Amino acid sequence: MNIKPYYLHHNQSKIAGLLEKVKVIYTDVDGTLLGPDGSIFSTTKNRESLYPAKALIKLKQLGVDVVMVSGRSKRQLFGDARLLGFKNYIAELGCQVVHNLGREVHLNAPGITENKSSIYTRIEESGAPYLLIDEYKGYFEYHTPWSKGRQCTHVFRGLIDLEEANHLLEKNGLDWLQVIDNGIIKRTGRLKKDIAEIHAYHILPKGAGKESGVRLDLKLRGCSKEEAMGLGDSLADLGLAKEVGIFFLMSNALSKHSQEVLEKLKQTDNAFVTPLAMNLGFAQAAFELVKAKSE
Repeated sequence: MNIKPYYLHHNQSKIAGLLEKVKVIYTDVDGTLLGPDGSIFSTTKNRESLYPAKALIKLKQLGVDVVMVSGRSKRQLFGDARLLGFKNYIAELGCQVVHNLGREVHLNAPGITENKSSIYTRIEESGAPYLLIDEYKGYFEYHTPWSKGRQCTHVFRGLIDLEEANHLLEKNGLDWLQVIDNGIIKRTGRLKKDIAEIHAYHILPKGAGKESGVRLDLKLRGCSKEEAMGLGDSLADLGLAKEVGIFFLMSNALSKHSQEVLEKLKQTDNAFVTPLAMNLGFAQAAFELVKAKSE
């Protein structure tokens, strides 16, 4: 595997050109904006650093809007946004585009009309969560406590065959729903011990997701994708590259499934890898933007 051609420092000239028009940053939260244990200060080097916080200050001074894009609920992201000085965020894996700390909430659920029942309730009443829990006993369970207090997606942890799970939904007349893999998480819960790695999964309306959430937010802003930059730390996050002008993948994404990541990188012409991991990688990419705006 040769990831070297995709590293940030091997593509300085191209990156500078792609950053010229950027006004908004769409970033994953855990493992990208934040370091170990969900802290902006903790790093993979087992020490604290102000580097990520300094990057956020510089971005704010430049008037660049940083938008968190996460599977977390609107309520969870509200607290994060207040602490970090953000105003806008995209919650529940793209289902809710939130502006001005919740004063405006735009539903992103293609094909779903709003009524008195929340999307979360409609998914629950469809029986889809219990269908999958029964099918994958011991390998699929609610991701408590983060699965509570949600309005759109149902979030789980475990390890399942994604294609098979989505086919099961279709076979049972639930083709308006989809299961999405939101990346590797820490081992927890009552899952079987033989599971090699634990992933977070969401059940949500088909057509919803981080990518369509970013598309809707750009439309609401009246911005083109060339005015947007994306950051993430997983194979799934790389899907955002086609929705933005430039995308940075944190190097911690290479720790597992690196060959799959490389294959996905080969299919893009605007995605690059940060040498540093997690929040330090975020800061590296942010300072590239600061440098481009200062020249």
